[in-house]
Amino acid sequence: MLLAAGALAGLGLMATPAHAVPAFARQTGQDCIACHVGGFGPQLTPFGRAFKLGGYTLQGGSEKHHIPLSAMLVASYTHTTDDNQSAPGFSSNDNFTALQQASVFLAGRITDHIGMFGQATYSNPGDDRVMWDNTDIRYAHDYQFGSTTGIFGISLNNNPTVSDVWNTVPAWQFGFMSSPFGQGYGPAQPMIAGLGQSVIGTTAYTLVDNHWYFEGGLYHGISNWWNQQLQGGGADAVYGYNPYWRINYSTSSGLSNYEVGLIGMNTKVSDGVGTDTNEFKDYGVDASYQYIDGGTNSVTVNGLYMREKQDYSAEYVGNGSNNASNTLNFLNINTAYWYQNTYGATIQFFDTTGSSDAVLYSGTNGYTNSNPETSGVVWELDWNPFGKSWADPEKNLRLGLQYTTYNKFAGSSQGASGNNSLYLYVWTAI
Repeated sequence: MLLAAGALAGLGLMATPAHAVPAFARQTGQDCIACHVGGFGPQLTPFGRAFKLGGYTLQGGSEKHHIPLSAMLVASYTHTTDDNQSAPGFSSNDNFTALQQASVFLAGRITDHIGMFGQATYSNPGDDRVMWDNTDIRYAHDYQFGSTTGIFGISLNNNPTVSDVWNTVPAWQFGFMSSPFGQGYGPAQPMIAGLGQSVIGTTAYTLVDNHWYFEGGLYHGISNWWNQQLQGGGADAVYGYNPYWRINYSTSSGLSNYEVGLIGMNTKVSDGVGTDTNEFKDYGVDASYQYIDGGTNSVTVNGLYMREKQDYSAEYVGNGSNNASNTLNFLNINTAYWYQNTYGATIQFFDTTGSSDAVLYSGTNGYTNSNPETSGVVWELDWNPFGKSWADPEKNLRLGLQYTTYNKFAGSSQGASGNNSLYLYVWTAI
């Protein structure tokens, strides 16, 4: 059931695949650092945000007929304070994963106004399969009405917030790489954060005068047949058409960029019995600050607060939830510094609170406190040993050391530190 998966999305959310697409560098003729903070990866610069809003269509590279393909490989090692329930074939602790993740990207310009970002991923451990990953196909066109200028676009995608250009939203927020054996953000996350690859949707967006951004659209669950073919997520659990919306304002001053916005989504999920549904209403506020001085220093601060109202009035009550209604609150704040796009340091604070529910949360990782309250801090150091690339501007390598500490897990501070994890990874993108 996607309902249970959504409630427990936090256990795997921090292992969300990261995205770095050197195919775009070949298309535009720009180094990866033109679009990405930290040499490469999902965190976008102002140029990167403009490129995405423009439909991935900007050209300028010398390779006019380049193949729009890229690849990404990740190897890692994880140690947790206490032994954990690992995937089949792995030990209860100190796991080295020679191939944690391998992705292939089809990404680039299709026509003057249409482009795409598509990803297929092999994930191991746990999944040990090739699956449909984040996909965003979009149309974009500039417009002008009098003194007002803007860009209008339409996105066909499979993950709410994947169309967004800020690293505050669930699809793109830190951590960009995370342990497959860690406990993530705890036993619960807002439903909007757990819908990736289980839905398909279309949104329309516009950026007005390079300040005001508006986006809205509808998402529908994919069918059982398509779920099996694509190795997706939800298998018909999302019911009907579910609205998503986004509004924000951004501006710049000197070398600094500022953004503040609102985000929301209503999701209906089948109770698994008949046509009755349970409803999840997500509302959030986000803010971002970014300073880039041209390549030597960059600082980013991202924050997101979300509140979810959960309605379990369908037949799910008594089976998957003890309450007819619950609430869930999620806070994520992170700050990152990069020097010459080579040396990086990030610190993140996360905090989840919400209603106690003996059925929904009991037994999470052995805890019996029946609520989702989880908080902690993630510390990460990164090194791109060859600077922005290891061979040319389109090839990248990163070594990362990440340590996650928990102050509270699943409603209890007692034993929470047993979930602390040390994670080392090697990430390359070509």
